[in-house]
Amino acid sequence: MPRPNLVNAETLCMIAKLGSFRAAAERLYTSQPAVSARMRELEQSLGFALFEKRGRRLELTVPARRFVERVEPLLLAVEDAFTDAEAVTNAAGTVRIGMGEISMTWFSRVVPELRRALPRVSYEIELDLAVKLQEHLASGALDIAIVANRLRDDQFICTPLGTTRMSWMVSSRLLTDAQGQPRSMQSLLRTEPLWCVSRPSGFFGPAQDELRAMGANLDNVCSCNRLNSLIEVVEAGGGIAQLPEMMVTEQVKAGTLVPVDPDLEPLTLEFTLATHRNQGQAVVRQVVQALARLGKAATGRRRAARRPLTRPTAPA
Repeated sequence: MPRPNLVNAETLCMIAKLGSFRAAAERLYTSQPAVSARMRELEQSLGFALFEKRGRRLELTVPARRFVERVEPLLLAVEDAFTDAEAVTNAAGTVRIGMGEISMTWFSRVVPELRRALPRVSYEIELDLAVKLQEHLASGALDIAIVANRLRDDQFICTPLGTTRMSWMVSSRLLTDAQGQPRSMQSLLRTEPLWCVSRPSGFFGPAQDELRAMGANLDNVCSCNRLNSLIEVVEAGGGIAQLPEMMVTEQVKAGTLVPVDPDLEPLTLEFTLATHRNQGQAVVRQVVQALARLGKAATGRRRAARRPLTRPTAPA
């Protein structure tokens, strides 16, 4: 019987985690034929079939699933044995992080410090809506996701990160009508386009609730899946949107964007670092720890209660 091979065992665990030979090949930086060859060798070593056909798919056999359950913790222990000694100095490799545009705003500021803390780690960044990031985290396509609010799923571990304030903003050019007369907030909310981040995001529902509470005309609701583009639309006079204050600091300072109602308390959103519960790589844990420390400093870590929704009165 051929001698057991840890690379072949790792490859089987990766197929079990990601669901296909192709995905495992991409994750392990090898070819699909090489993965197939490893599985043939492993079957010869173990003496039983690893896969059975189900329609067009290959599924793990019962003995193969049992083998994965037993060997995966051992592989993680072996990896930790090589990486945990002098952990920060020796941490190396590419870590894949998914985040939204809000998180990218502060992440770009902490990259130099992150580089100093983990000099041998590089990053692949994916920008998308939280629902997509969650899917990719669950499938193993991402190592870490930075999302608004805690993921309510037992397969993820969430680490509190920081907060951001969301305020309803409008272009200063919309504050007066064609005759130069001031427009009331109710006039703006009933006649101008009302922009929200796209429906699959975690922002859409709360934004609609607030618009409804403010007496806005929900027939005017529009959506966009890119915050930077949405900021440009609103700044150009294209309507009203709930925007992260940290992304519009310069526009507010310049006076091109103003709050719809200065007396309306901004919504505070909390962000978390999410990893899969089965994620056991030491380098990923080190990146999470560094991001938690640096991110809290960059975002201003504070926990704020969700403000009550009240219907504001139109200014005189």
